[in-house]
Amino acid sequence: MNPSLVLLHGFGEDARIWDDFIPGRFSNQTMHIPNYADWSDCMTIAEYARKIVDTLPQEQSFILIGHSMGGYIALELAKQFPQQVQGIIMLHSTPVADSADKKLQRDKTAAFIQEHGSEKFIRSFVANLFAPEFVVAHRNLMEKLADRYVSISQAGLVAATLAMKVRADLGGFVQSANIPMLFVLGEKDPLIPTDSIVGILEGKAQHKYVILSAVAHQGCYEAPEETYAVINQFINEIHA
Repeated sequence: MNPSLVLLHGFGEDARIWDDFIPGRFSNQTMHIPNYADWSDCMTIAEYARKIVDTLPQEQSFILIGHSMGGYIALELAKQFPQQVQGIIMLHSTPVADSADKKLQRDKTAAFIQEHGSEKFIRSFVANLFAPEFVVAHRNLMEKLADRYVSISQAGLVAATLAMKVRADLGGFVQSANIPMLFVLGEKDPLIPTDSIVGILEGKAQHKYVILSAVAHQGCYEAPEETYAVINQFINEIHA
């Protein structure tokens, strides 16, 4: 039996991100799409992973596709349940833990959300994930996404922020894991420097990476056909 796909959304979005990417794609795949944007009871990324695996069919294998925070969860799922994971696709994500400066930034983000609420945060956040040229050319999309995600709960956003802050560094796990991984990176991503990923993967033949030209942190929107093509090729290689 072919492995099912588990699609894991990022921070500041929810499972509806995949509604914009899936149509016309993955038609032969069984998919599981957990939505954890409003969860407020997980203190760590490892706790998100354990709670998500309880929603998935048991005794089944999976290929994990994680965007940003979803990639952090994907690595934790693979670390905790390696027998069920046949492949991991990291979309604009990293195994590297937060730096001291980044942790301070997470604290400021959590404080901002607690003081001002979800809507003010989301409206200031969404466009930062895209290349500036894309934002200018797609104002309607920026408004659509902001309008969609302002409904994410304040408690869920704060919990996710603080869980990302304390997540474990899994660079060593990536380097030693036999589970094949594909890192899809954006040339203009302000959050995930491509050099940091390329260095970790150096000499690791089981893993691959692709750098999308003129793309920031949202390849599913900024370059959907190219993003799908590299994902689909990777999945087919695992099935072969």
